[in-house]
Amino acid sequence: MKALDFGDYCNIEQKRYGCDNQMYRYKVISSGKANYYRAVPVDGRAQHNSRGDMCGIVKAICCGISEDKIETFRICDVKRLDVKRGEE
Repeated sequence: MKALDFGDYCNIEQKRYGCDNQMYRYKVISSGKANYYRAVPVDGRAQHNSRGDMCGIVKAICCGISEDKIETFRICDVKRLDVKRGEE
């Protein structure tokens, strides 16, 4: 499977209170390795990154919500989205 890179899209689960969690679409800005990342499901109340072992990450922006804030997520926590077919 091709690595996620600039211009790719992915879905990331968002924490919701009182109802089921929801998937949001993110656009990938870059990928690499880091030991800090945002926990998934993303909790809007939590403003800090988790720290752990070095792992593959993507830096992404949330489409239509906050397109000026770049967030970092572990690759294993995101679901690749094939925009051409509109499927994961």
